Amino acid sequence: MDRPGLAGLLAKRLIDSPLVPLIVLAALVMGAYGLTMTPREDRPDIEIPTALITIPFPGAGVERVDELVARPVGSWASQLERVVEVKTVAAADAALIEVEFSTGISDAQAYGELKELMESNRSRLPPGVGAESIRTVGDELFTGLMLTLSSSDWGGYELRRLASELAARLEAVNGVRAVIVHGGQPRELQVLPRPRDLAAYDVGLLQMYEAIEAASLRLPTEPLRGDLTRQVRVGAWPTSVADIERIQVGTGPAGVIYLADVADVIDGPSPDDSYSLHWQRGEATEVAAVSLAVTSIPYRNISAVTARTLERLETLKPQMIPAHVQVSIAYDAGRAATETVMSVLENFFIATVVVVIIILIGLGWREAVGVSLLLPAILSIVPFAYLWIGFSLNPVSIAAMILAIGLVADDTVIIMENIGRHFREAGERSRDVVIRAVDEVGNPTILAVFLIVATLLPTAFISGEMGQYTRAIPIGASLAILFSLVIALTVTPFVAFRLLRSPTGDGAGGPRDEGQDEGTENDQATRQGEDQMPSGRLADAYRLLLQPFFNHAWLRWIFYAVLAILLVASISMVAFRAVQLTLVPFLDREVFVIEMELPPGSPLETTLQASAAVGRALREYPEIEAYTVFAGTDGPLLMARPGPPDLPTASSHRASIYVQLPHKEQRVRLSYELGRELMDRLPALLAPFDGRAWTRHIPSGPSNDNDVQAEIHGADHDRQQALADMLARLLEEHEAAVGIERFPKPPAPELRLTVDQTRATAQGVLPARAAAAVQMALTGRTATDLDLPHERQPIPIVVRLPETERQWVEDLAGLYIHNEAGQPVPLRDVLDFTEGETTAHRHRKNQLPVVYVAAQINRDRSQPVSVQRDIGGTLRDQDIEQPDIRWFSPPESDLETTLFWGGEWQMTQEVYRDLALAGVGVLLVIYTLLSAWFGSYVIPLLIMMPIPLVFIGVIPAHWAMGLDIAGLGVLGVIALAGIVVRNAVLLVDFTQQRLERGMDIQDALISAGALRTRPILLTAGTVAFGSGALIFEPALKPLGLTLVSGVVVATMLTLILIPMLYFHVFGTGSSTARAPEHQEETSR
Repeated sequence: MDRPGLAGLLAKRLIDSPLVPLIVLAALVMGAYGLTMTPREDRPDIEIPTALITIPFPGAGVERVDELVARPVGSWASQLERVVEVKTVAAADAALIEVEFSTGISDAQAYGELKELMESNRSRLPPGVGAESIRTVGDELFTGLMLTLSSSDWGGYELRRLASELAARLEAVNGVRAVIVHGGQPRELQVLPRPRDLAAYDVGLLQMYEAIEAASLRLPTEPLRGDLTRQVRVGAWPTSVADIERIQVGTGPAGVIYLADVADVIDGPSPDDSYSLHWQRGEATEVAAVSLAVTSIPYRNISAVTARTLERLETLKPQMIPAHVQVSIAYDAGRAATETVMSVLENFFIATVVVVIIILIGLGWREAVGVSLLLPAILSIVPFAYLWIGFSLNPVSIAAMILAIGLVADDTVIIMENIGRHFREAGERSRDVVIRAVDEVGNPTILAVFLIVATLLPTAFISGEMGQYTRAIPIGASLAILFSLVIALTVTPFVAFRLLRSPTGDGAGGPRDEGQDEGTENDQATRQGEDQMPSGRLADAYRLLLQPFFNHAWLRWIFYAVLAILLVASISMVAFRAVQLTLVPFLDREVFVIEMELPPGSPLETTLQASAAVGRALREYPEIEAYTVFAGTDGPLLMARPGPPDLPTASSHRASIYVQLPHKEQRVRLSYELGRELMDRLPALLAPFDGRAWTRHIPSGPSNDNDVQAEIHGADHDRQQALADMLARLLEEHEAAVGIERFPKPPAPELRLTVDQTRATAQGVLPARAAAAVQMALTGRTATDLDLPHERQPIPIVVRLPETERQWVEDLAGLYIHNEAGQPVPLRDVLDFTEGETTAHRHRKNQLPVVYVAAQINRDRSQPVSVQRDIGGTLRDQDIEQPDIRWFSPPESDLETTLFWGGEWQMTQEVYRDLALAGVGVLLVIYTLLSAWFGSYVIPLLIMMPIPLVFIGVIPAHWAMGLDIAGLGVLGVIALAGIVVRNAVLLVDFTQQRLERGMDIQDALISAGALRTRPILLTAGTVAFGSGALIFEPALKPLGLTLVSGVVVATMLTLILIPMLYFHVFGTGSSTARAPEHQEETSR
C-alpha cells in the first residue's frame, strides 16, 4: 500500500487505540456541563456602549444651552478615539448628550473616559452650569420580571407602600440588580401654606421654608476631649408631624407664630399628578395598581433569577400581601427564555433523529448507529465553547448547532460510506482497507471542512448590533464543523471498523490482523473496482441524463440560458417587491406597549379619558388577558425607546398601556398581529382627543430604531421645517405608515413670569427671591426629611401651595414676598405675566442641526425600505426645492438641506453591506484554497459557478412562504456557498482520480457522479431535514428556509451543472482521458 496521507496516518494510529472512547466520553461530559451551566436568554446580548450626559443650565434658554453647552460638549466627546456618534439635545434648562462608543469598550471604560473629559473641560463651561450626570445605557436596565399589584379596596398610596416593602425584600434575591416601583403615590409630608394666613401674620413663603430648613439642621463639631472623648452633634431633627407643626416661623404682636398657624401639614400621599390602573379579564372596571420592575445583574442567568424571585414572592405572600390585593405576572423574561431555548433544543433533537433516520435509509442501520453515537459527541463542543467564550444559550446560538448538524454528520457519513464501499469492493473487512478508504476521502474532506469554515467565519466580523446578534452562528457552527473533522478522522475509523461488515461477513473471529501481502491484494482489488464503470440503475440513469449534454453543445447552451433566465427572474422578484428586504422577523411576545400622546398641555384627566377609550377597545379582544395603564408617569422599561434622545418634559399628556396576553397556546393571533390591527384602530379612537399612539414590541433582534426615520440636516431652519412638514404629510397619506412622530416635539403652552427689574428695585425685592418663591409655590421644594422608625426611606417634607391654590394665574398673583426691609410685597407688583409657547428643543447629530420625522410601518402592507422609496419618488414630484437625498451615509456639513434615511434602514443597509463584504471575502478565500489545491485557475471557477444560482431556489421559496428576506437568510446563503463547494470538490476530486488512471472523461464524470450521488444526496437530506428544522422556529425561519430551498437547488446543480461545465471546458477538445492541468499546460 502507498504511504498514506495525514488522514490515513491518523486512522492507522488510532484504529485500535484505547484513547478513542475517552475522546468521546470527554466530549459528552463537556457538553453536558456546558448545557447545564451556560446562561439562557430569549435573544442574544447586544452591547452597544452608550452613555447619556445630562448637564443642567437653569433658565438659560434653548439657544444659549445649545451654543454654550450642547455644542461644545458634543464636540469634545466626538474627539474621543472610540466614539462612533454623538447626538445632542438642547432644552431651556438643560442639555442632553448621547455618546455612542464602538463595540468592545465596557460601560466602565466609557464612563471613565467621559468623566475625565468633563473634569478636564469643566472650566470652559459658562457660569451657572450645574454638575453633569453621566449614566451608561445597557440591557441591564431592562425589566426582566414585571409584577403588578392591584386592588379594588386600596388606592395607589397603600399599594405603593406595600410594593416598596415588597421590593426591599425581593432585592435580596441572588442575581437581582434592583426592584423599581412604578405607579402609585409615595408617602410625603406636605406643608401647604394658606396664603391669607401668611398675609395676615406677615410671613413670607420663603421665610416659612427657611424656618423649616433651619429647624432641621444638624451639624457635626469637633469632639469634646475630657476624661472621655465625646462626639458632638448640634441641632434638632423633627421626629413627628407635631414637631413640624411647632416650628417657629416668625413673631408678631400676638407672640410666636408657629407653622400650624399659617400652613396645613398633611401626612399622606403625594399629589395625584399621575395614575396607574389595572384591568383583568373578568373584572368590570379598572382598579388602582402599581408595578414592580425587577432587573438582573449583567451576565446572570435570567431564567434562574426570575425563578428565584418568584419563589421568594410565594413565600412572602402569606406574610405581606392581603387577600384583596391581586398579584399578576405581566412579563417574565426568564420563563420566555426557558421556553424559547427548550423549543429550539426540542427541534434540535428532532433534527438529530431525522438525520439518523436519513442515514439509516441511505446507508443502513450500522452506519446510522455509528452516526447516532458520534453526533452528540461532535455537537457537545458547542455549549461548552459558549460557556468558555461568554455566549448564552438562546435561539440564535442554538441555531448554530442546528445549522451544523447536517454538515457535521456529513464528515462521518462520507468516511463511513467510503469505508463500507471499500469493504464491498474488497469483499472483506480489514484494517488496511479502512486506512485506504479514509486516506482516499480524507484530504478532500479536510479541504471541504476548511472551505465551509472559511465561508462561515468571515460573517463573525459583521459590525454593529447585527454582528453581535448573529456572531454565535458562525463561531458555533465553525467549532462544530472543525470538531466533526477531528472526530471523523480519529473516532469514525475506530467505530466503522467495529460496526460495518463486508458482504461476505467476517466470521466469528471478529476483526483480523492482516499481513502486508494480504493488504496489498486488497488494495489491488479495490483499485480494480474503482477503475471499472459503476453499474446499476443509478449509474444508467445518470448516464442517460448527462449523455445528451455531452453529445450536443447546443443543449448545454440552452441549459445555461435557462439557468440565467431563472436567476434574473428570481432577483427581479426583489426589484419588483414580490419579496422585500427586512432585518429580522417579528416574534410573538406575551406583552406589548401602547404609547399615547395628546397635544402638549392636555390635562391629566383628558389623558385618562383617552386611555379609557383605548382600554374599552382592548377588552373587545379575547386574546387580551389584562392591561395596566400608566398616565402621567413612566412604566417599567421593557425595551429601548426608538428615536433620537430627548429631555423629559411635562408628562400629563402622555400615557402608556402595557397589554398582557395569555400563553401563545391559549390564543390564535400573535402579539404583533394584534399590534398591527390596533395600529389601524388607534387613530380613530384617539381622534376626539387629537392624540397619537404607537405600538411598541420587545424586539426580536438588534433593531429597535423607528421603522422609518427621516433625518433632515441643514443650516436653514425654515427650510428644514418646511421639508419636515412635507414628509409628515406624505407619510400620513401612505397606506402603510402610521404613528407619525416628529422631533423636536410640538411646543406646549407656557406662562412666562418675568421679573421687572425697575419695579423690583423700587420695591426692594431681589429678583432671585421672587423666582424662588414662584418655583416653590408651583413645583414644591423639599425642606428636610423626616425619619420615622417604621419607614425604610426618609419621608420628604415638601413646601408647596395647595393644589386648589395653583391652578390659575390669579393664584400666583395673590402671593406675597418680603423685601429687604422685611415689608410684604405682592408678587404681581414685580412680575409680568405673559402667555406663550415653549421653545422647541434643538437637536444635533454629529454637530449638525437635524430635524426628525419618524413613522411606524404596518408590515402586512409594506416594508420600511419600500415606504422610503415611495416617499422619495413622491417627493421628487413635489413643486419644492429638492433636497439632497442620501441613503447610505449622513452628510458631513450643513451647507445644503439634506434628507438622510436613518432608523431601521440605516442598520439594514449596514448589515447587508457587511454581509456583501463577507460574501466577497468568502469567494476570494474559496477561490484561493481551491486554486492551491487543484493547481488550476479554471477548476475553482467551475466549482464556484453554482453559488450565485442558489438564489433560484431561495428567493422564490421566500415568495411562496410569504416571507421577506432577512439578514439571517443572507447569512444562510453564505453558508450554502460552503455546502455547494464541499460537494463539488468531492465530485471533481473523484473525477480527477479516474482521469489520472486513464479513464475517458465522460466515463470519469459519470463514474464520479454515480459514486458520489448517494453521499451528495445524503448531505442534501441531512441539511434539508436536519438544518431545515430551523423553519419551525419563528426567529430562525428565514435561515431555515434559505438552507432548505438553497440546498435542493445546489444539489441538482452540483450533480448536473458541475459535470457539464467540466466537460465543456476540458472534454470538448479530446475524448481521451487527460488531467485538466495537463490540458492547461498543452494549451500554453
